[in-house]
Amino acid sequence: MRRSKVQSRWAGLWLVLTSTGLITSIGMAGTLDLAVIDAATGQPVPARVRVRDARGEDHVPPDAVTLQIVQDRWFYTAGVEQIDLPAGEVIIRVERGTEYRPIKTTIVIPDTGTVRFEAGLERWIDMRARGYVSGENHLHVTPAEAPVMPAGENLTYGTILSWWNGPREELPADWKWAVDLSFGGVTTPFSVFDAEVEHVWGAVYIIGPRQPLSLKAEQRRANLAYVKEGRDHGALICYQGGWSREVLVNALNGLVDVVNVCNNNFHRHKFQPRSRYSNLLQVEGFPQYPDTPEGMMRLNTETYYRLLNCGLRLAAGAGTATGAKDAPVGYNRAYVRAGERPTLADFYEAWRQGRNFVTNGPMVFLTVDPASGVGEPLRPGDTVDLPQTGGKLKINVQAISEQPLRSLEIVVNGRVVGSTPVGPDARSAELTVTQAIEEGSWVAARCTEEDLLLPDEELAGYRLESRHGNAPCRLRFAHTSPIYITVDGRGPRVASSIREAEMMLDAFERFARAKAAEEFLPEILEAVESARAALKGAAVE
Repeated sequence: MRRSKVQSRWAGLWLVLTSTGLITSIGMAGTLDLAVIDAATGQPVPARVRVRDARGEDHVPPDAVTLQIVQDRWFYTAGVEQIDLPAGEVIIRVERGTEYRPIKTTIVIPDTGTVRFEAGLERWIDMRARGYVSGENHLHVTPAEAPVMPAGENLTYGTILSWWNGPREELPADWKWAVDLSFGGVTTPFSVFDAEVEHVWGAVYIIGPRQPLSLKAEQRRANLAYVKEGRDHGALICYQGGWSREVLVNALNGLVDVVNVCNNNFHRHKFQPRSRYSNLLQVEGFPQYPDTPEGMMRLNTETYYRLLNCGLRLAAGAGTATGAKDAPVGYNRAYVRAGERPTLADFYEAWRQGRNFVTNGPMVFLTVDPASGVGEPLRPGDTVDLPQTGGKLKINVQAISEQPLRSLEIVVNGRVVGSTPVGPDARSAELTVTQAIEEGSWVAARCTEEDLLLPDEELAGYRLESRHGNAPCRLRFAHTSPIYITVDGRGPRVASSIREAEMMLDAFERFARAKAAEEFLPEILEAVESARAALKGAAVE
């Protein structure tokens, strides 16, 4: 039986659960009555729940939307459930995105009776109160799942990749490009004509187009034509990573807005070892990143930095691939400053401008004092203009986390210019540096935390042995979009990165000539030449 209405008061025995503790009770039957509430308000909230009995079997209410994560079978609740369970110890886990402390506790189900309790989810941070809203760009959810999963993960905005190498999801005929979907008293605005083009050219997400893509999916056609059509329809153009084959060509042609730094190489409790993505264009001398969590984070960040060092303005992105990967919606998410009461269109535009950071755990806040010393601090997406002589800038970053922090760093033009020691149990850290700026630059901040929720033996269960396998992971991280600094009107131009980009364009041209169908080759070769011209202008500007 699945309850759809929340009762304000239950007769009989009931328990309150918070994020710690072992609570046992003897009731009248082998039934669990569950309520999930916001501990601060006392009101029911949607959440993701796992209920596991002593035999290791997970139990799910009838008709619930579920999520399989390796051996775990989770379900989403609107706040109240009733589940029949075998007698004995039951492990209950309750989670709701990044801003609430996860609950992991044990109760005892008796041979007879009903155990009733409330799971009180405690916020450790309120990002809406700080002026941020959240979303991501890589969700393969169905229209039926769409209202449920973001509500259960406290994600402000959602996306439905209804086109994935061709139409995938049949949408209601009356849906426009943006719709509001509700579950458990939470309404989530969605863009629904979103598309993913995923062939050998690299995965690109076309988010928020006002019309569905009309082009036919062609494996031997570069992403360029799809990206152009999406941009014509007002879409946010997002690439899976800075290591994608076509991202540089599209970006130098002004057709990329976002590059994912927190991408679907990272999942809840695990990561994808993908060292083979290190050098997809096979450019001589490029690094090979190790198949470790830190190696995959470096793959994402350092390939992003190369693009920024070519003078490109690209926001940091986040995407999880829920529906294609076994990970919760919004595990990788962007927090965006989109103004008061932002619409979905406002959110996408603010993300395009880089007014954000991305995370799968900790929160990071970057500011730069204005060069004049007067006025409000600048934040990601803003620009500092310095005269020909350059100047010194005061840079501040703060990190806050639910799990122990492990690092906090400031990065300028791809180099770490400041870091601070972080204690073994620290949940907050701050760093301020005064940095001399002599040439066009960008500045960003990043931090890491160690997820200690699970013991080693339990974490080991998240390993998947296959070509597309996963390995257990405790690393979680956050990264800001840049603050840009011009000197005498010139932005960042890092010579070593521009040389690497020139080699990438040569390698991409060889790749395109080998892979593109004859009828589609001229359009991508023209884009390569245009990219070369833009890069040459960056080098000599």
